[in-house]
Amino acid sequence: MRKKPWFYLFMFALSLLLALYTRLTMAVTAEDFYLFPDAPFWTFLQALLIVWLLDRLHARALRRGQASGQARYFFGLLWRGALLFVGLTQLLTAVLEFTHIGHDNYAGWYPVVRNLSSDIFLYLLVGSVYLPFLYQQHAAQVRVEVERLEKEATQARLQALQQHVDPHFLFNNLNILAALIEPANTAAHDYVTHLASLYRYLVRTRQHDAVPVAEEMAFLRDYQFLLQRRFGAAYVFEEDVQISADELQQLLIPPGVGQELLTNALKHNLGSRARPLRVRLTLTATSLQISHARQPRPVPATGEGSGLAGLRARLALLHDTPVRIDDTPEHFSVTLPLVRRALVPA
Repeated sequence: MRKKPWFYLFMFALSLLLALYTRLTMAVTAEDFYLFPDAPFWTFLQALLIVWLLDRLHARALRRGQASGQARYFFGLLWRGALLFVGLTQLLTAVLEFTHIGHDNYAGWYPVVRNLSSDIFLYLLVGSVYLPFLYQQHAAQVRVEVERLEKEATQARLQALQQHVDPHFLFNNLNILAALIEPANTAAHDYVTHLASLYRYLVRTRQHDAVPVAEEMAFLRDYQFLLQRRFGAAYVFEEDVQISADELQQLLIPPGVGQELLTNALKHNLGSRARPLRVRLTLTATSLQISHARQPRPVPATGEGSGLAGLRARLALLHDTPVRIDDTPEHFSVTLPLVRRALVPA
């Protein structure tokens, strides 16, 4: 637990007040009042255990992507911590009792109920005091993370814009090139048509945060066409679309992320006519997955990981579900969460 010194002082002061309150309620007169010197210390240790349990539960939820700023999440955190704390304290009490160190904590039903009640009361008191601190800490982390993601997404968009050529210059030259191609040369005409469609999509969507998945898939088919004309049978692209065409229009994805993943697959994996690299696109109602076998190049490509970091940042601004990367020695896949278009009220 990395806390500031004032936090520990506050918890110790709370433990001291709780010990004083307990003795005051038990003493009828001033002569009956007596405070055991170690009482605040043991209460302080129990308070630190409560804080540690809540921190561990919250950290576990963060790793699993289950943490949120809603009250329901923190109430759930509170009762899960209560089960652990009461279970641990009762287990420790039982161990002390069986080793004859305890003092008749299980001599009857009343000592058991008294111990359980005191543990629950202490937990609820400390937990209720600590949860606002935990909420403030979580909110600050979320703000920092959002600022980082916005910065990375802006840098990714800026990098993409820096790679673009003036659109009018390129379109004019593509039109000139198409006019110079002989009408019988259908292969050349098809290549120019797909190239123009690809670049038109990049120019049209470069200021957009998200586009319909149907448009991104059409763009990916243009890109795959160009790659296959360049590399031939060395790379094979397969599609598994498990939703209807109408639903493709209702799902959103950042533009160009599919191209980044296809480029990454070709950059870091070697395909050949004898051993082609099969890249599979699987599209469901919730995700787009691009997967392939690992066929690493003899000389590893540089810059691995930077593109995936920018991709994560762009997706995080649209969806709470993180990008899932499955990386094994034999297989590699990236699963992108899809956002459903908000319904416009009639």
